Amino acid sequence: MPLNGLAFCEATDRDLESRISNFLCHQYRQALSALEIEARNGDVTLRGQVSTYYEKQLAISCCRRVAGVLSVDCSVDVIGA
Repeated sequence: MPLNGLAFCEATDRDLESRISNFLCHQYRQALSALEIEARNGDVTLRGQVSTYYEKQLAISCCRRVAGVLSVDCSVDVIGA
């Protein structure tokens, strides 16, 4: 079903996950590259653990900057100091 002129499919979801993963990897923070990313029709869910609240906010911010992301659900735990 088209949404805002875009038709989503599993291939589109996998492409979005890949683009988000690449963007997070280029932030040079190991915890971000280890996050689990799931996309479904432009809605992205992040799961995993990071060391700081800053890294959690950075992950959310990075996801929002990737074309095709409509919303971000962040289920990331902060386990650091």
